[in-house]
Amino acid sequence: MNSPTQLATQIRFHLESIGENNAHHAFELLCLGLTRRRIVSNVIPATGPVSAGGDGGRDAESFWSIVARELPNTSLFTSLATEYAVVLAVTAQRENIPTKIKSDLAKIGGKGEPVDRVIYFTIRPVDTAKRHELQEHARSEYSMALDIWDAQAIANELASPDLFHLAVDFLHVPSSLAPEREESDDELPEWYREERDRWRSPSDLSGSMGEIVDLREGLRFSSLNPAARADLPDWLAAAHALRNAADGHPSVLNRVDYEIVIATGFGLNTLKPVDAILRGYFDRLASQPSDPGVLTDAITLLRLLQATLPGGGTTVTADEAEAWSAELERLLEAGLAAAAGSNAKAGLLAAAAILALGTPDVTLEELEEAAGPGPRLSDIHEKLSAAKREGRTLPAMPSDAELRDLEAGMRYLVDLVETLPEAPMVPLDDLMSIFDLTAPVLIDHPDFFKVRQALDNVTVQRSGQAAAGDRAQSRAMALLEGGRPVEALREIHSAKLNWLSGDTAEGAAIMMLLASAVYSDLGLPLAAKQYAMSAAMIAKSSGGPDLAVLMARGIILAATYEHQAGQWLTATQTFRIGIWAQAQLAGDPWSFERYPYFQAMLINQCLILRATAALRPALVPAIESVVKSTQLDQLVTPMLASVAHLDHPREDEIADTADRDGLGRPFSDAGPVREYTWGALGNVWIVTSPNDRAHVLAAERFVAAAQITLADLAGEDLLLTPGEIRVEVDVADQPVEPGSVFTPASGRSEGTLRHLVTLTRSGTGTAEAVQLEVASAALQVIVTQSLLGQRAFVDVMNRTYEHNLPNMLTCVRPYDELVDLHKDAFYDEICGLSDGLIGADKPRSPQPDARLRGKLPQHAAAYDHAMVLDAIAGRYETMRPPVRLTLQRLAKDQQFTEVMASLRAQGWKDWHLLLAVVNIVVNGRARRLGVNMNALTKDDMERVQGLLRAEERPDDPMPPADVFTEDVMWVHLANAAVATIRGWGLELRVRFEPRALLAVLGDRFNYWDDDVDHDPILSK
Repeated sequence: MNSPTQLATQIRFHLESIGENNAHHAFELLCLGLTRRRIVSNVIPATGPVSAGGDGGRDAESFWSIVARELPNTSLFTSLATEYAVVLAVTAQRENIPTKIKSDLAKIGGKGEPVDRVIYFTIRPVDTAKRHELQEHARSEYSMALDIWDAQAIANELASPDLFHLAVDFLHVPSSLAPEREESDDELPEWYREERDRWRSPSDLSGSMGEIVDLREGLRFSSLNPAARADLPDWLAAAHALRNAADGHPSVLNRVDYEIVIATGFGLNTLKPVDAILRGYFDRLASQPSDPGVLTDAITLLRLLQATLPGGGTTVTADEAEAWSAELERLLEAGLAAAAGSNAKAGLLAAAAILALGTPDVTLEELEEAAGPGPRLSDIHEKLSAAKREGRTLPAMPSDAELRDLEAGMRYLVDLVETLPEAPMVPLDDLMSIFDLTAPVLIDHPDFFKVRQALDNVTVQRSGQAAAGDRAQSRAMALLEGGRPVEALREIHSAKLNWLSGDTAEGAAIMMLLASAVYSDLGLPLAAKQYAMSAAMIAKSSGGPDLAVLMARGIILAATYEHQAGQWLTATQTFRIGIWAQAQLAGDPWSFERYPYFQAMLINQCLILRATAALRPALVPAIESVVKSTQLDQLVTPMLASVAHLDHPREDEIADTADRDGLGRPFSDAGPVREYTWGALGNVWIVTSPNDRAHVLAAERFVAAAQITLADLAGEDLLLTPGEIRVEVDVADQPVEPGSVFTPASGRSEGTLRHLVTLTRSGTGTAEAVQLEVASAALQVIVTQSLLGQRAFVDVMNRTYEHNLPNMLTCVRPYDELVDLHKDAFYDEICGLSDGLIGADKPRSPQPDARLRGKLPQHAAAYDHAMVLDAIAGRYETMRPPVRLTLQRLAKDQQFTEVMASLRAQGWKDWHLLLAVVNIVVNGRARRLGVNMNALTKDDMERVQGLLRAEERPDDPMPPADVFTEDVMWVHLANAAVATIRGWGLELRVRFEPRALLAVLGDRFNYWDDDVDHDPILSK
């Protein structure tokens, strides 16, 4: 067997003989083949040989010779590689090669279209110095790049296994010299090589559909795989031969044209060679009936065309593409109107939905604004393929993307899912993929969940629960990529449930870890902790070695989320357990690169130690002893030493940082009372409980349930009044009666500001009863803060349960069983600590993640703009009389004028001022008449109404001007708003701070913007 060097030497010998045996044309074809496989894959011949003799008189050569006369003894080939014009020049001349190259460069650069690069082949060697001189000459004289392939370079490449057939075919090198193909993972599959060799052999073609099917796999493989792309010209040649044979058979022609266009676009990164085929394809669609499969193919070609237009990779115009899109819509509508059966209708509906849910047509203005050629189609395909192979997320459509026709697309989908029972076998894979990746745009449509559930049901029927889990995961990742984490959580839970039902433990565990990460990102650390420990429980229960490391990962992540919640002592203890699991279950357990979650918590542990040493030195021994017990001090000590020169943060700085980052206050687990704080949906939650094992487990069970529920409710318009929600959690040894689980603050002793939640002690009730109890407690706390009427809130709850809230609240095992890692002695130790909580005297204000607020309509459902304006006009008319004289007096009072100016600067309209003044004045008069304004009877109401209707008289008692302070005005405006709220069907369940209540009205009811034309209410 010859070595590569020996083989190259023999090939060079055969090259040298070309000039002697008049084999110019063979050399041209050899160079063309080499170019297509090594340099420019879409090169096309522009001339033929012009040498002594030759077969003059054949049409192709005659056409080529017209150009060849300009370059005697040289063959010229041109191509367009992406945006660059490339010319291929070949010479078999043996003498004066530099002079020959300069002569040809002058002719190439002096005529015809501008050229960016010349690739020059010669059978003679060209030394390095002369090569550089010629390349500089090409750059300076003609602004062209020059690549020179001399005999040695050509011979070295032809000695490669994938190009040796060129040496056999055109240089007549014996095939027995063929080099062995090196074994590698990248070797072309055997089936492909067999198909390639078979299609390279000439054969008679009939132009049948069977031949297309036979050709298609190899053609597509070559166009989509870089290792086989050098073969693409041969495949395309075979496809064109098949196309010629199919002439006169439109159905066959449509299929082969589709394959040629797809292969050309992805393989050559241009559509210009097939623009005529594209035009013919769409012309046939307009004039001949087509089945849904051909129409779906046409949509794919349109997508390819739209991707190619901005880069100038086609001569098809934007107007042509738009006309083809419109014609496709017409054909689909006509087909639907004439569909004879459910299967035909379902296929057409799927195609119509795919078209409507695509991107809009490219406009001329967009083409003019396009900057540069954009990414190559082959590169895009390779990135997508790599993502699929590696299990990474495919790019999803941004949530603000514009679709061709969203409403039409959803209408087609609704019709489709209603037709599916009669057409159970209609192909839906492509449509489902598009639906999942378009989810960020479709998610807010009212029919989204109906369509999603129907398509998932089809997936379960056809492919099982695990496949439905795959689809839910795709939607979840698309929604996360689109910035919709709240909606993604529902899909994550759906995937988790499908995988658990499909006995796919690894997929379920991964989804739980993803859920924990999303909850953490949203500032809901106890929900995150629950799902991290759920993943650890699945890994432990499965017993499989591949899942074992997930147990360690889940525990260490739980420690991370405890740190996020401010439970720094507990996080340190949990981290120790995670370290033990990591040491036993993970390979190379201390690798930061392999286990970034370990590195993240190690950094957190360093932060805990540093802050403790500076602010709570009494706690240092307890923490250091835990760290040393795992030998982590060997990693921690150098990390702390590296920052020893930096100033230690002050207590107020740490507290402020925790609030700004949405974290719990550090050391909130130290002392006799444990505290959990977080921000969500405009409220600050502060939950406390005694710091013993039973109470902490119950409190965390409640907090996790509340956080999961809040995330699921984020997309609902709950009309939550901003402010603090304080909850105290207690534990009962016996099952708690449903009516005793929640006691509002107003139902407790005078001056109590906290709601009371009483939960059954862990292990006392059934799992179902415990879940129902904690869900009820969380919802009852939330509803006290909501202005929604009872019926509206029940509707919200029904939707939430349709979204599977119960399965979100409990996963794998009850919360207490998942997280009960620490013994009573640990709780006894931290309960006895004092002076732990950092920033104990500062108000809690953890900032919620902005993404936790779901996308809401502009106004609340109860808001009616026309009715509100009528009501405002009525106020201007009916509320002046009872304060007519008071208004005149206040207009002259300097103190009130200043109050009025301040309120107006805060957004008050005249009708707000009027409402507040009327309430102050009329309430004062009513109290003088003996009316108890805190417990109005029916008679009292009538007396107050009479005062509101009576015109103010000079002898009526008038309150002093200093009564109308800014704070009093706010209180009375809020009191007046209560009647408005009830008139809208809303409920006020607890008393709220006036500005907080009015903030909801401003945000959801346009309270600070609505007004009508009116006469001034205050005039001197």
